[in-house]
Amino acid sequence: MTAKEERINTALNKAFKQSKRLEIKTKEIRWVLFSDHHRGRKDGADDFAICEKTYLAALDHYEKDGFTLCLMGDVEELWENHILQILGPYKAVMNKEKVFYDDKRLYRLWGNHDDDWRFAAQIEKHLGWLFPSIPVYEALVLDLKDEERSRELMLVHGHQGSLSSDRFAWISRIFVRLIWRNFQRLFKIPLSTPSNNVKLKSEHDQAMYRWADKEDKVLICGHTHQPVFMSYTHADKLRDEIEALEKDLKERHAELLEQELKEKRELLMTVVSAGGEPMKIQSPKPFYFNTGCCSFADGDITGIELADGEVRLVKWTGTSQERKVLGSRSLELFMD
Repeated sequence: MTAKEERINTALNKAFKQSKRLEIKTKEIRWVLFSDHHRGRKDGADDFAICEKTYLAALDHYEKDGFTLCLMGDVEELWENHILQILGPYKAVMNKEKVFYDDKRLYRLWGNHDDDWRFAAQIEKHLGWLFPSIPVYEALVLDLKDEERSRELMLVHGHQGSLSSDRFAWISRIFVRLIWRNFQRLFKIPLSTPSNNVKLKSEHDQAMYRWADKEDKVLICGHTHQPVFMSYTHADKLRDEIEALEKDLKERHAELLEQELKEKRELLMTVVSAGGEPMKIQSPKPFYFNTGCCSFADGDITGIELADGEVRLVKWTGTSQERKVLGSRSLELFMD
């Protein structure tokens, strides 16, 4: 085990022990998980601005459909901005989230970019006016119950144990606010693109997966901005589908298969060009998921749904605000 993986294991174990725990029946759970909005001040350095319309459409859907909303960290971009610079530009978004709060259907976690919310005084000062006495946790553990069976799902932002985002985050924060933010604003470079540090993200995802495997728990994170479903990235899934189609083509020459193969290859190139690298874990257990983010440069957002007896990776498109299911499996898969 590398030193980095030891740090991650130690941090996740600590977060698990200190987590807020909720017991929920598998058939009754109806949650949607979003992370990594990185809301700024609606200038050239604000990665969420292009996604705001998509996110509001998604919240309308989930509010009407009775979902509990869980925001899993890096909601506000506090490395680049002061909180007072964010509240005004995103008043409409926060008011929509307040609808969930007023109905006791809102939970929040803190991430490395909004770790001010570790402190109750900061929460009360800057969020209390709209969300009175709202707690912001480092981790939530959902104890899913199904008759005599159970499974613990741990929800955490996912930065735990990394040097730049956890132990030495204060240094990263100074660099981002004083140097990177101005560079990003001038040259319109999105901070939240999944193409940044893909190798690092893949390694980090693998370390998180190995913790979930070792501890026999389902782990759902954000942080890396790379959607992962059942321990596979979306790119992995496409590669598997392409391999299956290529095998079918060898056995029977069908024009429809050739067209489908062409479309999936084109989609794979799009995903990989955006940073969707495979995790390269042999025969993984379906214990690790990643929400992706709400700050993709094309206006798309991704999230995880736990509802209707299923776990689903979903995307809401920036062009039409349409919901698409990228992957779904029964929650029965997790039960002992």
